[in-house]
Amino acid sequence: LESHPSLVSFFVKYFRMNQSVHSQENADRSAIPLLCDLKKCSSRYAVLLLEESLKPSKGVSSIKSIHPDVKERMIVNLSDECRPSRSSSNDVQCFTNPSVDSRAQTVHIQLLRHPDNTVELKTFSGSRDPNTDSIDPSSVDTSATWNVLRSFPLSDAVNTRGSNGEGSNANEIYYDDFLDEVTKKQEQLKKLEYSIEKSARHLMSEAYKERIKYEKGEKITAKQHETKILQDYHAELQRQREASMAWQAQLEQDMDAVCDVCYDGEVTPDNQIIFCDSCNVAVHQKCYGIDRVPSGNYFCHPCTYFEKDREYLAAERRDGPRTAPSPLPIVCELCPKRQGAFVQVDMKIPTRKSHWVHTVCAKWHGMNYVDIELKDRVEDLTLLKDYFKSLSVKCYLCRSGIGALHKCRQENCDKYLHLTCARSVGTCSVQHGEGLEGIFDITSLEHQPWTLACPEHSDVDPESIPENSISTDQLVSIAKSYPPEPLPPKPFYKMTGKERKVYWSDDDNLAQFFEKVMTNTTGAKCAICDGRVDQHDKPCNECGVLVHTSCAYAFESQFSSGTCSACRYTKASIGTEDYEEPKCHLCNQHGGFLVKSSAKPVSMKVWKKGSRRWNKSLFGGTKYCHAICAMWNEQSYIEHFENEPIAQCKEVIMSNGMSHITHQFRCVLCGMSNGIKADCSHPECRKSKEPWKYHISCARAAGFEINDDMKTCCFRHVDSSSVFRARLEDFLEVELCRLPDQTIRASAPISWDHASELFHAAVTVLRTLGWAWRWAEWWVKWGDNWEPLIEDHQNEADMTDEELKKVPSTPESRCADARRCRLAAFGAALRNRDYDKESGDDKAPLERALKAVLSTPSLVGPLKSKEIDFYVTWLSLAYHSKSSQLFFGDDKIPVANDSFCLHTADGSPKFELGERPLPGKNRPEKGVFEPTVDEVDDFLTDSLPSLRVHSEGKKKWKNMKSSEHGSEPNTPNHPLDGSSVKSNNANEGGETSEEEFLE
Repeated sequence: LESHPSLVSFFVKYFRMNQSVHSQENADRSAIPLLCDLKKCSSRYAVLLLEESLKPSKGVSSIKSIHPDVKERMIVNLSDECRPSRSSSNDVQCFTNPSVDSRAQTVHIQLLRHPDNTVELKTFSGSRDPNTDSIDPSSVDTSATWNVLRSFPLSDAVNTRGSNGEGSNANEIYYDDFLDEVTKKQEQLKKLEYSIEKSARHLMSEAYKERIKYEKGEKITAKQHETKILQDYHAELQRQREASMAWQAQLEQDMDAVCDVCYDGEVTPDNQIIFCDSCNVAVHQKCYGIDRVPSGNYFCHPCTYFEKDREYLAAERRDGPRTAPSPLPIVCELCPKRQGAFVQVDMKIPTRKSHWVHTVCAKWHGMNYVDIELKDRVEDLTLLKDYFKSLSVKCYLCRSGIGALHKCRQENCDKYLHLTCARSVGTCSVQHGEGLEGIFDITSLEHQPWTLACPEHSDVDPESIPENSISTDQLVSIAKSYPPEPLPPKPFYKMTGKERKVYWSDDDNLAQFFEKVMTNTTGAKCAICDGRVDQHDKPCNECGVLVHTSCAYAFESQFSSGTCSACRYTKASIGTEDYEEPKCHLCNQHGGFLVKSSAKPVSMKVWKKGSRRWNKSLFGGTKYCHAICAMWNEQSYIEHFENEPIAQCKEVIMSNGMSHITHQFRCVLCGMSNGIKADCSHPECRKSKEPWKYHISCARAAGFEINDDMKTCCFRHVDSSSVFRARLEDFLEVELCRLPDQTIRASAPISWDHASELFHAAVTVLRTLGWAWRWAEWWVKWGDNWEPLIEDHQNEADMTDEELKKVPSTPESRCADARRCRLAAFGAALRNRDYDKESGDDKAPLERALKAVLSTPSLVGPLKSKEIDFYVTWLSLAYHSKSSQLFFGDDKIPVANDSFCLHTADGSPKFELGERPLPGKNRPEKGVFEPTVDEVDDFLTDSLPSLRVHSEGKKKWKNMKSSEHGSEPNTPNHPLDGSSVKSNNANEGGETSEEEFLE
């Protein structure tokens, strides 16, 4: 603090400030620097000290005056337990804390000096006897002892400091040892502070020099950067102001009643000039594709696209003021002009934003309309723009290389110009190729059509230059306001991890990425054997289904024309009366590799009554089934008819032609009873009263084991290589195999083939997760059959559980884990693509939900953070690809809306979220798991109710048949016994079939 010399004593006394070294050396300065220690400075202390100094003096100093009878001065610790009574006399100021008010207390003490020269101070509640001047011992409060910290006897030498300078009296002032010692300590402290101050200043000076040495360059750079930002900001403001003025001038120029396309102002009865009611652009009917003059309002293509027409009509209905036309949020792909008659560009690769071009620009460059009648779209301009980019030329007038340009028609002139710039400036000669009446006659033109000349080679009369022409400076300002074209992205195979994330964040780039990896067969799976296909295996040209050449050997004619049989049938028969969309009658999965199916009844007697019933049955019409469903069933087989392979399914269809032989059993996954179900091949399941039965297509999608030897295993008996954790490890192995150090490195570049392989592996894993709504309760109850993969040089007996990555768990712990990561709800959300229905960014909730599942060691094993991030990235990409191989959304396999597909507690569907919140929507308070959600589940309950359907109806039907034939319902010869796997009995003689009875 720098203070006036007159105030120095005030700050020193009341705020305990000290004069600095420099202030003592330069005492004649007008401002004295003071040092203030904030720990010593207290406003309350200053106020209390001021109050003490303002008290009326009794003729002596209140601090140094001592009663003549007093021979001892002590420092006493006043405890909070001692509360002496208050009195108006003998008041003592007790300063305990700056934040506590001072209190005046009447202190009655008894001083006891013991033989060992110790002093004891006691309070008493009584009073002195005025006659004896003694203390009543009974009144001493022995429970409240004041701690005497130190005792100072007064000096025997008496210094008389009275004004009269004579002998001592009751008001004599004594200079005691205590005050002398404190004064000495104060002097020592000042010397110490002075020495410390010099050292501290020296250290601070050295530290400051060192900091400047290392930070000076950074500060200069930062300051230069800030200055550059400010300069760019002000320059941008100036450019915007100039561009706004130039835009207004261009708008006034366009207000002339001339066509923006042909630049002709003449009209004919069948070719009028029409103005857009919103942007005021003027066009001829024939130039802009307007068949007839509208009776009411007219709006151009971009105004209709951006709903400017609705704004205009709404203002017209409420009779409000017409606002000035605002610039449309579009730019021409070929020039910098913002106004004019636009048409949309038909991009080859669909993009999130629409692209537009002036009609006149497209005509001058010879671009064609997509629809010659509508004239609302022109063909893609990418090749045209790339050509002029390769030339690296700029417009002579606006100094920019935007879009496409035209060369000056003068021979040996190397100047290029935008058509709209040449027309706007007024000093360039522009020869259009068509006008009001169509294409000009070349012989009647002074110059070649569709050509222009630069200002230096133009023959424009200076007097004919329009007054509202735009200057070149204004054209430059307009060109500078044109949004910069995005730089071409770095080649994908050269991108780092961060660059790939930026690349994927753009919707256009993401669409391009999906197109490349989904059409790349590297890592893709065969639709029959689910094995990896080779490069020479080609998909169907129509539906894209992909199979091994070896797997399709039995169906080799299917791909004879590059199109599968189902697609050929659809193309040939769609629209006919008997056409039925090809779908598998053995399961409920849509799409896939379909082959023709055939089945003949044992007897045709009952089917001769009418063809309508025949066509609706499984025997009639054109039927298809999946090759995998036919091949993995023991009762069906492939035969060739007229050199065309057909799946023969007569052994799996009931005699009534309406159902299959396993119709009385539900699929353990989808809960549907239609189609043919396969049995689990494990001996334990086969010995069970109710073995697991399931559609082959459902089993493959849910991750069940399906072997090449036509055997399948259910969730409980699946091989260790097919469990969910093993599929994750196989997925990770694809990434590790390409890295030399076998560790995850997100920054490593990825080739397109490797990206395709990772993508298809992610689809397989995510497809299995989509069925977690069903298998989560089985995993909770039984766990999985995962086993560690032991290398040749490893010995499992010598390895710890941590090295083997074993994660011990119990049904109770797995139940807690499944509820914490919301495994079942996440599977339902994936199945119905609920993350697409969220408003706003749906990527964050999906990634949070994936992290929660992947952070559950009992399910996926102990994963590192880099591995979790790797899985989250690629599984999110697989979800957003909307691949049909995921079986999500519209491609999902139908499931039953009853039985075990519903929660036992409230009957709500397991396969839908319903009232349950979307997993990952709520941000976790800590870690990766969201706050606990109270939702219903069937964990640790009977996870597999009876798979039989119509049990009551079957029982009644059997009793009825038993009473009619006199046989026991469970005899082996009973034709429709529940233990039968097929029936060859025809429905003859008008007998009631089981299906008809149940219906």
